[in-house]
Amino acid sequence: MPDSPKELMYLGGGEIDTGEFTLTITSDDLQPTEISALLGIQPTSHHLRGDAFGKRGHTYKFGRWSYSTGRLDFRSGRCCEEQFDDFVRSLPGDTAVWERITAQHEAQVFIYLWMRTWNREFDIST
Repeated sequence: MPDSPKELMYLGGGEIDTGEFTLTITSDDLQPTEISALLGIQPTSHHLRGDAFGKRGHTYKFGRWSYSTGRLDFRSGRCCEEQFDDFVRSLPGDTAVWERITAQHEAQVFIYLWMRTWNREFDIST
């Protein structure tokens, strides 16, 4: 242990520590069973427009279908880019499916990343 802060060395850089990938599809008239059938995937969460939530009985203003990996650890084993590639490949590659979904709904992919130190790295190869 250093005797003074002047001798302290702080290391940064390297792989992202943890992350989560999520596909979210939303619209006013979204039917979760239709989205699941098109994608061949069960959602990790979903709701319809008008469904109640919270103690005060608020209602959702739009329908939502979401598929999430949950929090993944990238420090041991497979890196962030490899696991993101797995996530994307778990989704259908048929453009007709995506054209049908995006004609009626909004589709977004969210990437959440957590870093324990500064200057971490995440690249997406093409």
